[in-house]
Amino acid sequence: MTRTILPITGASPTIWQHEQYMCGIAAVLGPHAGRQPTTTSHKERALARLAARGPDGGATWTCPSGHAWLGHRRLIVVDPSERATQPFVDAEGQCALTCNGEIYNAPSLRRDLEAAGARFASQSDNEVLLHGYRLWGERELLRRAEGMFAFVIWDAARARAVLAVDHAGMKPLYFARRCDLLYVASDADALRALLGAPQDLDADGLAHVLTLGYCPAPGTLWRGIEKLGPGRGLVFDAHSAQMSAFRHWEAPRTATTPWSDEAFADIWHSVIREQVRADVPTGLLLSAGIDSTALAIAAARETGSAPTFMATTLSLPGENDEAPVAALTAASLGLRHQTRSIAASDSGELLAAAAQAFDETQAYGAVLTMCQVARAAREHSTVVLTGDGGDEAFAGYTWQHGHANARTLGLPQQRLGDAVAHPDAPSELRHYALTALGERSYVHGHLQRVFPRFHPSEARSLLAPLGSSYDEERYAAWLSAEDAPDLPEPRRAQRLDLSGFCAGSILPKVDRATMAVGLEARCPFLDRRILDYALSTTPRASHESKAALRRYVESHAPHKAQQHVRKHVLQRSKQGFSLRLGEGVWRRRIDWLRQTRFIKSGMLHPRWEAFVAADTPSSDARVFALCMIAAWAEERL
Repeated sequence: MTRTILPITGASPTIWQHEQYMCGIAAVLGPHAGRQPTTTSHKERALARLAARGPDGGATWTCPSGHAWLGHRRLIVVDPSERATQPFVDAEGQCALTCNGEIYNAPSLRRDLEAAGARFASQSDNEVLLHGYRLWGERELLRRAEGMFAFVIWDAARARAVLAVDHAGMKPLYFARRCDLLYVASDADALRALLGAPQDLDADGLAHVLTLGYCPAPGTLWRGIEKLGPGRGLVFDAHSAQMSAFRHWEAPRTATTPWSDEAFADIWHSVIREQVRADVPTGLLLSAGIDSTALAIAAARETGSAPTFMATTLSLPGENDEAPVAALTAASLGLRHQTRSIAASDSGELLAAAAQAFDETQAYGAVLTMCQVARAAREHSTVVLTGDGGDEAFAGYTWQHGHANARTLGLPQQRLGDAVAHPDAPSELRHYALTALGERSYVHGHLQRVFPRFHPSEARSLLAPLGSSYDEERYAAWLSAEDAPDLPEPRRAQRLDLSGFCAGSILPKVDRATMAVGLEARCPFLDRRILDYALSTTPRASHESKAALRRYVESHAPHKAQQHVRKHVLQRSKQGFSLRLGEGVWRRRIDWLRQTRFIKSGMLHPRWEAFVAADTPSSDARVFALCMIAAWAEERL
């Protein structure tokens, strides 16, 4: 076998007891995958593209048969020793692993594996995946492993590879078939480098960004490139070049368990205890909201308000700035705290930062905000806990409550779609068409409540030069398969959000923004144990948002913090994390838009400006969506 160690920079000679890291991975699988001289430079470029995810070095491994090449880039959190360098290979050279992620229950899994005879070469939490696969197989391994991950395991004895991502899709994995080879990487840009040949934009992927705000799995913004969705896996047979997909987790389809505050607190504290464990500077992202406050209360309890634990808050412009409340929360919990103000004067710089960090663009302003807070947190921390997922687990979004019953509208959907596809359609008709779209089905209505922007027919017309065939069915079909009509509200909507908004927007936002600066982000609310419990419980009659989490905050806050959280946190209305720059800020960038490659190359309808006129629905947000796509394209076309 061939194993190449790439230089590791900045590593301390100290040997720690545990090893945890965030990384970037790549793989080529199939006949002669590791022995193609013409692709050597492509592999090097792919790993170089992943250097931001793993800035501390890396390694590659080639299977003796030539059927597999695995690559890895490493962000060291602890144990900088060479024995923790991936790809991991078993003693017989039959199984190999490259993984991006962390297995939170690795210590208990390791004990079970060692009792069964496994012999570990390192203290890595990731190494349990390799031994677990050998002993249990992929299904049982995925049932037992608690964490966030994306991995490739090569099994030489069976000439096959297993690919999988965690239950919620916290870590990304992209793949592409080319003849009898399978190419894999942690992000779309690295995969494009690995493929070598230029890739065409996918019109339907871009239409999803315009209508949903993101491109959901398995689609991407590039033709011929796919990504694994949450809780999904693939088995690739190197001999036949056939792939078979499987699913190892989905959100509960029943909600009949009685809620217990005590049971939740026990699970929550156990999860936080695992996720604050690290031997590098660790912290959390803190706002004035309930989610991050609950996180801070539990983290302070489990760390003993350790002097190395840092809370970071982003100060946003405007009267609703959450930084003052967050500072008081941190002080009342004994946490170190830092505040950074966003530099919002140049919207162009914010766009450029997001375009560089994100392999697939979005149309949510929170992307810009996350890039800024990640950079600030990285000044003092290598690991941060975030409150993302609290709304999905505890029904915190307004659109998860009070879904309206469908009404029958007079004008047929087809005629509405044809009408608004024309640039001269009146604004009243565009508003009407979006309302009618939301009443087409429960899932259509849910998506419209989350992101009311472009009608699918408008997106199809805008992207006609790229050959778009997008329509009202493609807009919602991918999520309709996740709908569980028998679930009570808000559990039904929560389930859709986990597979949709969370997996498609929230988690890529967290992953790409933090990985761009070499920061490991952990999302305790999205731990599988939290989701399994919270989403399987019977909703209470109270319609108060996050009632259970509110009770936790009030009852578990230390005495000196209770008055503060009752007055300033529990009574505070939800703010959200999107960047608030005022009305019209993005419309003022239309002159810049006209000069971008995306526009000048003719990829949009010649009269695209008619679809974002000042009287169109959410007109400033429509322009922002085009700005995000154009800035992203400037970096890649």
